[in-house]
Amino acid sequence: MEISEKVDAAQFESLLKAKPALMVYFFQEKCGVCTGLFPKVQEMVKAEFPEMELLVLEAIQHRELAAQLRMMAVPGILVYFEGKEFFRANGLVTLGELRTKIGRYYNLMFG
Repeated sequence: MEISEKVDAAQFESLLKAKPALMVYFFQEKCGVCTGLFPKVQEMVKAEFPEMELLVLEAIQHRELAAQLRMMAVPGILVYFEGKEFFRANGLVTLGELRTKIGRYYNLMFG
């Protein structure tokens, strides 16, 4: 699993301003759902949403940021377009739901 370096709140805000489309994936190593879902999410983003940046953060290491973003369960997925939160999932989410929620707005922006 790819792990992004430690990101603090200021760096996160900078990313939101710099990236038109950003997905944040919070996980824990001991979470079977997290490690099982991640490769599928990563492949979907790469294949279907290539303009979207994927930020992968370990939840314990990024506890403060996770708390600020109200990510209370893993896997936790946040999707931002133009710096605004567009979608969130705390806990289990299906790829179909994620694809549907992201796809329409993504296609309006980049299609």
